Amino acid sequence: MSELFPTRYINEYKRCIEFRALQLAIAKRYENQEMRCPIHLSIGQEYWLPLVKSGFRLGDRCFSSHRSHSMYMALGGNIERMIGELYGSPNGSLRGYGGSMHLKDLEVGLEVSVPIVASSIPLAIGSAFAAMHVRKDLLTIAYFGDGACEEGVFHECLNLASLYNLPILFICENNRYSCNTHYRRRQVSGEMRRFANAFEIESYEIGETDNYGKIESSISNALKLARNKPIFLEIKSYRLYEHCGHRVDKCSGDRTNEEFNYQSGKDPILGMLREYKELRVKLEELMVHYDNICEKHESNRKNK
Repeated sequence: MSELFPTRYINEYKRCIEFRALQLAIAKRYENQEMRCPIHLSIGQEYWLPLVKSGFRLGDRCFSSHRSHSMYMALGGNIERMIGELYGSPNGSLRGYGGSMHLKDLEVGLEVSVPIVASSIPLAIGSAFAAMHVRKDLLTIAYFGDGACEEGVFHECLNLASLYNLPILFICENNRYSCNTHYRRRQVSGEMRRFANAFEIESYEIGETDNYGKIESSISNALKLARNKPIFLEIKSYRLYEHCGHRVDKCSGDRTNEEFNYQSGKDPILGMLREYKELRVKLEELMVHYDNICEKHESNRKNK
């Protein structure tokens, strides 16, 4: 049994492989320029995503940032409709009008994805405030990146959540970079939890080198507690592909080849693949499957 990846979570690892395969297929097809929208992939950041849905119930609401593939996949959004949306298809999740940065699926609780940094957080606050007033057991998730922590509205929302004891989970995915600028050149610390502490909000942190059991426990506790009070969950991760685009991001902006090589060696998905042969087979099969779906949409666009 792996110290980092215990066998009992094999179903979660399979879901991680699904997310990786889907994004690799999208990256491969994007250069054909038939997906007429910017894309923000989460390759390298998927390890925690399957654990969110286990604590998310019918009626709960999630508000996402521009990197919306993550939460769409985590909550179980329809993948065919997601791919269709990237191609501007009328069968897409928003009938082709939204694109990658506006993914939503009300059936699974993804209320909206907004590309303007931090702008989905006040919407989530409104949702949590409404849930408190109607006295329903509804959880709201505000999902954003570390760059959003530099926006004034983020701090205003933490203050309101703490002041009114709102039922909300702030999920901050800290991948160290805002576009291509490292946090060292933007903030005095790489710990985003410090903002929650300033507003007396209980916080949790997980990282890509943590034992998967610890990761599961932290996310489970955060989801459970956030039904009654504000909770802040910081996800430490590393984005392997461009901030916006389909290419591997080895040395742009503040990144260096040395840093990229070190961090890619810690990629949890590669760790899962090394540990379980069945996952390697599954990855190959799924990449073919998702590639075929992309090819179908490209043919439909060309035949219009």
